[in-house]
Amino acid sequence: MRFVAFFSLALPLWASSATAADAARDETRDALLRERQELSERAAALADQQATTQRLLEQQQAYLDALEKEIQSLKAAPKSDQKN
Repeated sequence: MRFVAFFSLALPLWASSATAADAARDETRDALLRERQELSERAAALADQQATTQRLLEQQQAYLDALEKEIQSLKAAPKSDQKN
């Protein structure tokens, strides 16, 4: 009989600790999911930034190549054309 009384008193304590453990586990899982989502979003933003940087570098290289061609053509032009 004492065991039954003890068990009936201890059961709510065990249940509340199990509920607290479940809540803590759920909170940890949710935090990890939020962190994973944030990291995924940051990775996507960095990929976009890298693509933009690559595109700008290619444009800059094309501009520099055009300037180099212009310089070479000016060097090759006859001296009389440069005076005008």
